[in-house]
Amino acid sequence: MTKTKGMSKVWTYTRRTMLLGSSFLASALFGGVTVPTPNRPQRKVAMVLKAADSPFLVGCTQDGITSLRYRNDTYDTDYVLPGAVLGTAHARVRRAGSEWHTLRAGGDATKPMHSAALELAARDAGVLLTTRLAVDEAGLTWEIMLRNDGMASVEVGDLYLPMPMNTEFRAGQPVSVAVLKHSFVSGHGSHIFWIRGNSTGPFLMLLPEADTSLEYWDVHKDSAEASGTWCAYILGGAAAGEAVAGGTRWRQPTHSLSLSPAEERRYRLRFQWVADYEAARRAIADAGLVDVEVMPGMTVPNDLHVDIALASSIPVERIEAEFTGDTVVQRLPDRAGRRLWRVRFSRLGENRLTLHQPGARQTFLEFFATEPVETMMKKRAAFIVKRQHRDPSKWYDGLFGEWNMETQVLLGPDNYDRIKGWRIYEVTCDDPGLSKPAYLATKNAEHPDAAEVAALDRYIDTFVWGGLQRTTQEAYAYGLYGIPDWKQNRESSDPGPKGRLHIWRPYDYPHIFAMYLAMHRIARDHPAIPTRQSARDYLVRAYGTALAMFTVPMRVVMWSAYRTGFYNECVIPELVSALTTAGLMREAATLEAHWARKVRAFVDPKADLFKSEYPFDSTAFESTQALARSALDDPDAMGVSKAAARAFAERQIAANLFCRGWLEPAYYYLGSDYRGTAGDAYTLTYMAQMGGWALLDHALNDANDPHPLLRLGYASQLSAWALLNSGPASTGYGYWYPDEENDGAAGGGFEPAPSGTTWLGQPHHRGAWYYSCEIDLGFCGAVRAAATIVADDPIFGQVCYGGIMETFAHTLRIWPRDGVRRRLNLRLQSLRLDLVLLDARFRGDGPIILNLGEGWISLTPEPFAPSASGVTFELRYDDGRKRKEVVDITDSKIIVRLPVARLPRVQVR
Repeated sequence: MTKTKGMSKVWTYTRRTMLLGSSFLASALFGGVTVPTPNRPQRKVAMVLKAADSPFLVGCTQDGITSLRYRNDTYDTDYVLPGAVLGTAHARVRRAGSEWHTLRAGGDATKPMHSAALELAARDAGVLLTTRLAVDEAGLTWEIMLRNDGMASVEVGDLYLPMPMNTEFRAGQPVSVAVLKHSFVSGHGSHIFWIRGNSTGPFLMLLPEADTSLEYWDVHKDSAEASGTWCAYILGGAAAGEAVAGGTRWRQPTHSLSLSPAEERRYRLRFQWVADYEAARRAIADAGLVDVEVMPGMTVPNDLHVDIALASSIPVERIEAEFTGDTVVQRLPDRAGRRLWRVRFSRLGENRLTLHQPGARQTFLEFFATEPVETMMKKRAAFIVKRQHRDPSKWYDGLFGEWNMETQVLLGPDNYDRIKGWRIYEVTCDDPGLSKPAYLATKNAEHPDAAEVAALDRYIDTFVWGGLQRTTQEAYAYGLYGIPDWKQNRESSDPGPKGRLHIWRPYDYPHIFAMYLAMHRIARDHPAIPTRQSARDYLVRAYGTALAMFTVPMRVVMWSAYRTGFYNECVIPELVSALTTAGLMREAATLEAHWARKVRAFVDPKADLFKSEYPFDSTAFESTQALARSALDDPDAMGVSKAAARAFAERQIAANLFCRGWLEPAYYYLGSDYRGTAGDAYTLTYMAQMGGWALLDHALNDANDPHPLLRLGYASQLSAWALLNSGPASTGYGYWYPDEENDGAAGGGFEPAPSGTTWLGQPHHRGAWYYSCEIDLGFCGAVRAAATIVADDPIFGQVCYGGIMETFAHTLRIWPRDGVRRRLNLRLQSLRLDLVLLDARFRGDGPIILNLGEGWISLTPEPFAPSASGVTFELRYDDGRKRKEVVDITDSKIIVRLPVARLPRVQVR
């Protein structure tokens, strides 16, 4: 917060105030105004729990643990929130005929404290609840006991553990101060760990022991304004029952407990330190929990299978499908110390698999089955066009409208439906409003449809040029108007940044130049598709808009575009290349110079990778990978050293992983980015897929061992397709909001909590939003990431991501199912090669044949130009060299010869 001269109230730095467009805010945020940290509760420590050679430093008071740190840590990270206490337990109990009442285990000021252990207790109505926390040479044990000391049975409806960890990311604090929670609540396979913002180990991990399991979670708030405390439930029958009665879609079984007189029940969890992700996986498996790896992800198109690899010291005996008649579960041979299964889902929507271990242990894996990716890409585009406003009498003619899947209402400036207050901007502009045309154009550059391209041209001519975007006949040419909409800004009585010059938000610009660049590709590569402008005209507008991103906000409010990563700006290198190819050398050089300046700003070790319109955000990691790609591929042109480029590439990919679900095997966590609320709210955001592109680009080009990130990256780029409401008539045209009118509609995010409020302000009961908001940005990333990848995976063996593969001796037959069908990546032990078709796609009904013995690839192309006699492709070798070649089409096929020097010495298995 900062208090301005002449202002009596405190100004809070939030996305809301940023979007409101205050000229003061612009100067405050970008003019060097210091934002002091508000007063925070003080941490109190009355005693330290001790154990010889323990890696834990634990401070406490009578009420619980107030400080938890790693001994000899390089950084001063305390994992407990200042002013809070860890170690309490809460139970909701009742006897027959009575109401629920809550016990909270707390301290007893009349009893002396001991350095060996901390004991907390509560007794009421004959029920005793205790917790005991003790440090030993390896960990911190948390024991909970419930005992019925009464004369009649008692029901325990809930038993939960609040975890007030230091998860508040505040402006101006070092990244090592706060930690991010990664949680997976799923029966006996539950696990939780916390990572600090600089991604440096160790991680703090909490695992249940013996027969203890977790089955429910929620966030408890003291007030509507409070951020709340995440609570894990050992028993959640009462809370879950109440949530289900209120409409929640909680999908895991929950329980209550009945205690007879004198009966007691004990539970035990254990904190430990783990060095990194691999150590966390080993700790999960060693504790008898299940470490899960999947390929290609947990959002699974129904024309593909999913392979599951499970590791545990208590091996999984069988997998039980939720819908046995619609699911095929096949046991595969063990490999790499894991048990493997192959699963095929035919029922669209959520599908739960139950992992059974000895001793009635169960872990639940939640998958989501979708239609094929290419079907979804096309359905989404068709839906956007179907919801275009087409009324020449309206100022917003051509706008691609927002849609409410629940009520089937089309939103527009005359009807904002359930979107209230300052968030009405979502309908016409900013990231939500601009994401739809960005995706529509990006999809049409791959799969053009004449009606969809005509809709884009209408949007450009009637809504954008001279409306949303300033023309070349106006000052600040190519400037883009921000919230609440361009009409109000253009007609404002204020001539400055809060009115007629509200063109200063650089985030808006990449969506529009990405749209223009895609329109350039459509006009250039698909001559059979009519467009209103020439390929060169679209390209010039793309350049003008990109240049304006770097110059207009700076001129208007001194907002620099060089130090923040923007979604969709990753297309700038492609735009520079297109300008060069078109002979616009001066424009290409100018734009590349701006991009290089941004590369240098991010390569600087002091660059803040999490900064956006929030102090902490996960929105930069598509951009940072594109910046790293430029720095690594041409450090001289970018003005950086090779060593600095490599250091930045590793730093930014670690940051991407830090705020992404990886060890959490649920379709709404695995591959999803996390915001400041971790996995408690708004998952499967647009950055799930955009950041997934980044992971795949790093894995394919930079990683020494690509396979872990190939798995995660592909899972990421598939993940948010779970938000698309689509399906055949037999399924009601979709899972979330079944109806033919909703076929191709999408939710803007997923809410994993039992209930709450979405970012747009609507109540939810777990599941997909009914507004699409910004999710089409994610679909842009998914189109860019779409590829068929064949790899020799150390866990799964030889696999095919985004395709179907058959192996015959030394020959592979591959059917691409990635949605785009232009990119083939080979990451085999004997061959690393990338093949990209530049003016065609692979036929979907015929295989790519890879003959490793004779050294050729045969494929049947589908040229963009129907009369084409040849196809252009690009080969990229493992040494980074590229070869572009035009090949004549003979008998509808082309043969790509592989260089002899790069042929494998052994045949494929």
